[in-house]
Amino acid sequence: MSDRTKFFLKIAGFAAVTGIIAWAIYAVFFQKAVTILTTTTPGTTTNGSLPSANTGTPGTGTTGGTTNDSGTGTQLTPSSIAKGGETITTRLTNTAISSPTVTADGSVAYYDPADGKFYTIDANGNVVAMSQATFPKAEAVTFDAGATSAVIEFPDGSNVAYDFSTAKQVTLPSHWEDFSFSATGDSIAAKSVGTDPSNRALVVTNTDGTETKVIASLGANDDKVSVSWSPNNTVLGFSATGGSIGGSFGRQEIYLIGPDGSASGALIVDGTSFHNIWAPDGKHLLYSVADSENGYKAALWYADSKGDRAGESRKKMAVSTLVSKCTFATNTIVYCGVPREMSPGDGSDSSRITADDDLYKIDVSTGNATLVAVPAVDTKIFSPSISSDGTNFFYTDASGRLNVIHLK
Repeated sequence: MSDRTKFFLKIAGFAAVTGIIAWAIYAVFFQKAVTILTTTTPGTTTNGSLPSANTGTPGTGTTGGTTNDSGTGTQLTPSSIAKGGETITTRLTNTAISSPTVTADGSVAYYDPADGKFYTIDANGNVVAMSQATFPKAEAVTFDAGATSAVIEFPDGSNVAYDFSTAKQVTLPSHWEDFSFSATGDSIAAKSVGTDPSNRALVVTNTDGTETKVIASLGANDDKVSVSWSPNNTVLGFSATGGSIGGSFGRQEIYLIGPDGSASGALIVDGTSFHNIWAPDGKHLLYSVADSENGYKAALWYADSKGDRAGESRKKMAVSTLVSKCTFATNTIVYCGVPREMSPGDGSDSSRITADDDLYKIDVSTGNATLVAVPAVDTKIFSPSISSDGTNFFYTDASGRLNVIHLK
């Protein structure tokens, strides 16, 4: 190859490299970008990016929520007030507490095992000691309706009744259990469980420990009787000694025990593991059972406090939950923590429930339920109560800490 040919090849190569570099600079800095359309869900497209979250609307009853396909891309944020969607919950204590109960002035009272004292939290979030007295290692606490008095049970079997307004303490017999206050708070009902079945009885005493009366003999059926004093003083408790109804497995009569110890009526109950709470006026009650016809999942019912042997005054609620997760706001409105999933057997053993709870509002006159709040942080709801003005829903979580959801 001649020197002349080599020279021209070098010039051609240099020109080619220069052209490639120039084109690359143009493509990077001056050429218009190509738009890539990525199909996502039907009816929505995004320009080379992930689709935006659509605005949702809360479901009602047992119906799930819906999505907004307008493509506006509005991002949901938790609400500070329960409006049916994701809702902020506020933790009021950092450690476990016991027996939260709304007081007469609308604050919430509780026992703190950490120091053995009782406290209230007022509307401004201030923690105030109810008394300077301490009760270390209390095992269970039962407040009266306004949290002015309490029965405190200890692991060694000892029991005391304490009046917060007078700071007076009364020792109750160690063989008493399952305490319940009268509506006025001046009397206490309990089961007296002696070693001999012949010495077991339903008893009533004044809160100062005087004038103790035997209401009814329990015999060997003490484990079938629960003490639950109705607000209108017509019922002291329930006895699951009625047996099955019509040969139907799991269907039984629950006797209502009147103030004189006699059966004042009977409830027809479709299931086992009966537990109840009272409507504020005492004319109705809400109860849950393990439904034998639905794999012993929890079923929630509303019934007349007079009992109904025909079972015609009962009404089944639209959600599946335990009554221990519920609280009355009015005579006809109940708020309940409802597990997102209920498995067979969960109605018989609440410790089996692993699902977190959402908050529902139930109109017990119709049985209909409305989703009120989906806690922004997954939680389980225990020991619920509502402030007297209906603005705050208090509950303890799985760690025993006190929380609040603002309803208004």
